[in-house]
Amino acid sequence: MHSKVELELVGSMDHLRLVWQTGEALLESVEFAEDPEGSRYNVLLALQEMVTNVLRHGYGLDSSQPVQVMFELDDDRFVIEVRDRGQEFDPLAFDSQAAEGEDMPTNVGGFGIHIARMVMDDLNYERRDGWNCLRLSKDLHAKAGL
Repeated sequence: MHSKVELELVGSMDHLRLVWQTGEALLESVEFAEDPEGSRYNVLLALQEMVTNVLRHGYGLDSSQPVQVMFELDDDRFVIEVRDRGQEFDPLAFDSQAAEGEDMPTNVGGFGIHIARMVMDDLNYERRDGWNCLRLSKDLHAKAGL
């Protein structure tokens, strides 16, 4: 099975609902091996946090700027890519609190990327053709325990 959906949003924070509903509709057919309902909710939460960060911090709530969200599903993983044209910013490089081993950040802010790191299996950032591209993925199958 392979599915791909791409959204380009321009508008107010109310568009977050459209992103959530699109992700939710796609995730209904996804069978995560571990805690399916919890995994679906966690993926949606990470998505919501990343789009909120773009709108608030990347664009300073300027609703005229585009946000692209790509969802892709194959037999092994569910992938979301969030793209924006804000100033170059690698959120993975600035999440020092996650590297310190804290459960949750102690400072105000910084929760979004920390949550995404906790609930997703892989996060990658790159600057591509003037876009910040943050890719989040969640494996559908359980990892073997060590």
